[in-house]
Amino acid sequence: MESKIAQNTASSTPPAATRRFKRLKLVLLFGLAGFIGIALLGIAMRGAATNEFQKIAEASAQLNVEAVLPVRSSTSLTLQLPGHTSAYYQAPISAQTTGYLKKWHYDIGAEVKAGDILAEIDTPEVDQELSQAQATLAMGKAQLALAEANYHEAQDLFQRSVTSQRDLDTMRASYLTQKSTVDGDTDAVQRLEALETFKTLRAPFAGIVTARYTDIGDLVVSGADHVLFIVAQEDPLRVYVTVPENLAKEVSVGAKADLSFDEFPGRLFSGTVATTANAVTPATRSLLTEIRVNNPSYDLWPGAYTVVHFHLTTTGDPLLVPAATLILAKQAPQVAVVATGGTVELRDVQIGRDLGTQLEVTKGLSATDRIIVNPPNGLQNGLLVHVVDPSQRPGSIPQH
Repeated sequence: MESKIAQNTASSTPPAATRRFKRLKLVLLFGLAGFIGIALLGIAMRGAATNEFQKIAEASAQLNVEAVLPVRSSTSLTLQLPGHTSAYYQAPISAQTTGYLKKWHYDIGAEVKAGDILAEIDTPEVDQELSQAQATLAMGKAQLALAEANYHEAQDLFQRSVTSQRDLDTMRASYLTQKSTVDGDTDAVQRLEALETFKTLRAPFAGIVTARYTDIGDLVVSGADHVLFIVAQEDPLRVYVTVPENLAKEVSVGAKADLSFDEFPGRLFSGTVATTANAVTPATRSLLTEIRVNNPSYDLWPGAYTVVHFHLTTTGDPLLVPAATLILAKQAPQVAVVATGGTVELRDVQIGRDLGTQLEVTKGLSATDRIIVNPPNGLQNGLLVHVVDPSQRPGSIPQH
C-alpha cells in the first residue's frame, strides 16, 4: 500500500519543475565559479599593483643626481678670471681760481689733444686785484727809483765829506726798504697773473672727456673738491684681474691673454701682462695683475666687466673636474663618487690648480670615476642614488 502511494507521489511531480531545478543548480555553479575567478583576478591585480607601488616607492626613495667623468687635461689650459677695465690715465679737472664759467668747448665723449682749452672762466675779482696790484707795483718802482737816486747822491756827498755816515745809512735803509716793497708787489702781481692763466682749463693729455659737471654761468670755486671735467686716456686700456695665489707664478710679465666682453660676442681682444703687484693680498689670497690692451678705435670703455683668458701649459697628466663637484670638508677637499651598485663614496682628493670653472685633481681620482655634480647636503657613504641623464635637463653639465 505504501509503495503504491510513493509511486503515485513521484509520478505526480511534473517534468518541468525538475528541469527548472537543474537549471538553477547550473546557474548557481557558474555564478560561484565566476565569483571565485573574479576574486582570484582581484588578488592577482592587487599583488601586481602592490609590486608596482613598491617599485615606485623605492625609486622615489633614491636620490636623483647628475654625474660626470673626469677628463684628461691637454698640454695647454685656459684659465678664465673676471676683470675690469680702467683708463690708462684719468684726471679730474678742477679750477684754481674763483669766478663764473664763461664758456665750455668740449662736452662728454669728445676727443681732445693735450693743451686743448676745455673751458674759460670769467674772474672779475681777480682782474680787479691784478689791475690794482700792477698799479701798486708801478708806484713802488717809481719810489724805488727815487730812493736809489737819493742813496747814490748820499754816497757821493759822503765821499766828499759833505754828509755824515748817519745820513748815508738812512738813505741806504730807505732804498733797501723800498726795494723789498717792490719785490713783494712783484710777487703779488705774478701770483695774480698766474691766476689769470688759470682762467682757461686745458686738457693735460690726449684722451676723451668722460664727464662735465659745469655749465655756462655757474659759479666756479677753486679747489680739488669741485671737479668740472674728467679726461681719460683710453688707448691703451688697463685691465685689472686678481690671479689666485697658486697660479700667480704662472702669470708673468709679458704673458699673453685674451679678453672677451658681453658687448662683443665671439670676439677676443689681445692683451699683454704689463705688471703685477708682486705681493699677495691676504684677504683674497690673490695677486693683483695689470694687463694692457690696445684700443685705437675706442671700442672698449673704462669700467667695463671682462673675462680674461690666460693660456697656461701643463706638466704631467692631471684630471680635470667641474668646480661644482667639490665638497669642502673639514679634513680635506672631497668629491662624491657613484660606486658600483649606485652607492655614494665620499673620497678625499688633492687639488692642483684652480682654473675657475674647472679644477685639477692630482690625487684621489681615476678617469673612470663618476662624480656627482652639485652634491646635495647630507650625502653619506653607502647612500643609494640614481644617476639621471644630464642631457635631459636644460642647463646641466654634460657628461664626458
